[in-house]
Formats: sequence, structure tokens, C-alpha cells
Amino acid sequence: MDMMPILPETELEAMAAQHLGRLLFVFGRLELNLGLALVNLRPPGESERETARVEKLSFGEKLGEFEAKALASHGGDARALARWRKWFLAAHALRKLRDDFAHGRWGFQHYRQQIVHVSKFPGSANPDEVRYTLDEFAAHVADAEEVAEEFSTLKDMHPVDACHETVMENP
Repeated sequence: MDMMPILPETELEAMAAQHLGRLLFVFGRLELNLGLALVNLRPPGESERETARVEKLSFGEKLGEFEAKALASHGGDARALARWRKWFLAAHALRKLRDDFAHGRWGFQHYRQQIVHVSKFPGSANPDEVRYTLDEFAAHVADAEEVAEEFSTLKDMHPVDACHETVMENP
């Protein structure tokens, strides 16, 4: 078994921070593209109003809205529906991962070469702690990048039909 060299603590932190930063950039790009996809489902004359509405939505709300439209749009196409459903499962998991990572607290186990993430305050009931090696953490980022790329691919291969309107107007 090959042993990974023990990285200096500052190098471990820097590499972990780089991966976390990549994850946040990927997520930001996906959120922007998802919002644009929602805006583009409306007629061009409504784009300003729709942009203002979509900007106020959380990622989860944008995802839910687009999911309803995509599934309605491809209800008669089993292949497209299956791909979209698979993508939405991955996108919801990415949303949870991003929320956990962005809102949690981070630490490092230098001698174990692990990144430690907790999403609850230390000492609280049911502490939630997850440990990652740098490779495991990088794999999460690679998965996120695949989810973002798949969204672009799906939009091109199986476009969502704007006529399947599911948006509720804000008062």
C-alpha cells in the first residue's frame, strides 16, 4: 500500500480551500445557468420582469420550478424523462452538499491528512461530522462539475418546452 506523504498543515488547508472554492464557482455557474434557463422560457417581452422574479428565488426554488417544467415538457419521451430525472436527483444532492459545505465549519486533522467538516455547532446534540481526504474532497468537486456540464448537455439534447407553464405569479 502506497502511503501519501504528510503535507504541511498550511499546504493541506490551501489545497482544501482551493477545492472548496472550485465547488462554489461550479455551483454559482450552475445557479446562473439554471436562472437563465427559467428566464428564457418566457417570451422576450417578459424577460426583464422574469429576470427580476427569478433573481429573488433560492437555488432550490429555481431547481424545483425548472424540474416541474422539464418533467412536464418530456412526459411523453421516456428517454429524455429518465435523463432529466437522473440529473435532478444529482442536482438536489449537489444543492445539499453545497449548503452543507458553505454553511458548515471546517477543520483539519493534520496527521491523518483529513479535512473535517461539521454542520452543527460543536457540543450540540447529534453532532454531524464528516471527514474527507483531499482525494475524496476533490472527487466531490469533480462530481459537481459533471452535474453542471450535464445540465448544459441536457438543455441542448432535450430542450424544455416553454408552453408547459407551471410558474405561480408573485402577488
